[in-house]
Amino acid sequence: MLRFINLLVYIIFGTLVSNAQSISFSSEMVIGNRSTTYQHFIEYSFNDKWSINNVSLFDTEHVNDKNNIFFIRNMLSHGLNKNFKANAAFGIKNPGAFATLNSQYQYNTTNFKLSYIVGSTFQNGFTLEQTLSTNFTPNLTQKTKAYINLFAVVNTDLKQLDRGIQQLRVGVKKQQLIMGGAFNFDQFTKANKTLENYGIFAKYNF
Repeated sequence: MLRFINLLVYIIFGTLVSNAQSISFSSEMVIGNRSTTYQHFIEYSFNDKWSINNVSLFDTEHVNDKNNIFFIRNMLSHGLNKNFKANAAFGIKNPGAFATLNSQYQYNTTNFKLSYIVGSTFQNGFTLEQTLSTNFTPNLTQKTKAYINLFAVVNTDLKQLDRGIQQLRVGVKKQQLIMGGAFNFDQFTKANKTLENYGIFAKYNF
């Protein structure tokens, strides 16, 4: 049932934003050895300074629902200058609701993007949260590019790991469509619980 809802969300949002200049939308499906994952990123820009975005992820196991992962975050961003932003966010993730205040550094070129976010998140207590995202798309041919994307999140109370996420994507990009290999790693509560998922992914940027 959850996989059907994920597909429905993909179709609805894709239809809504495909012709909207002020909205950007990307969605991704991963079919792996442990689970199937759907995630999307939607951003709406009010002007050059203010924007809102939504990130949603649903990870459902093939065999049972014991280790399902969910993450929904809504964020308000204010651009301070070309490279820096201030963000405020709230949402829900394993194991419940959370709120975040952070600052963000961005560096973008034609074929390379880097984002580093640091701030404080409250979810059953305060943690220091750091997020690193890098995207490298060197040209392969006139119409295709290689695609290497690394995404990592670390939540810590400065004594122990509270939550960790690492996602690696390696593939080929042709216009808006990207396909390739996917590698997901998740750690929970002092890394006593770890989950891994390896498979293939398809991503489309509307």
